[in-house]
Order: sequence, then structure tokens, then C-alpha cells
Amino acid sequence: MFPRLSPAGPVWRPVSVRRRSRAAAGRLAAALCGFERSIVALRKAALDHVDSQDPASLTLRGFLDRRAERGRTA
Repeated sequence: MFPRLSPAGPVWRPVSVRRRSRAAAGRLAAALCGFERSIVALRKAALDHVDSQDPASLTLRGFLDRRAERGRTA
């Protein structure tokens, strides 16, 4: 709601309900889109983290298995 300039000075023209509703719907859609993008980014980050932990887990498990085998034979 910005004033419209006229010879008599600024005149406030009320913004229609439909216009405000459309603006609010646009802001809501933008917020939802941003939220969905952040959820997708978080899911990708979580999956990348799990994938990076898998080789470390396998390496550690192999080391512990070999050590357990050496302990049984000794």
C-alpha cells in the first residue's frame, strides 16, 4: 500500500482483498518451495553421510574379525 501522488498530495488507495490474497499465496508457495528444497538437501546430506560411513565400518569390521581370528589361534 503505497500512496499514489496526485495534485492534492498523496492519496492512499486500499489494496483489494484479491490482490492481498494473491500476494499471500505467492509468498506461501515460495516458502513451501524453499522448505521442500531444504528437505531434499538434508536427505541427500544424510545419505552421503551414511554412504561415507559404510567403508569405514567395513574396514573396522574386517580388522576386528582378523584380530579375533588371531586371538583364537594363539
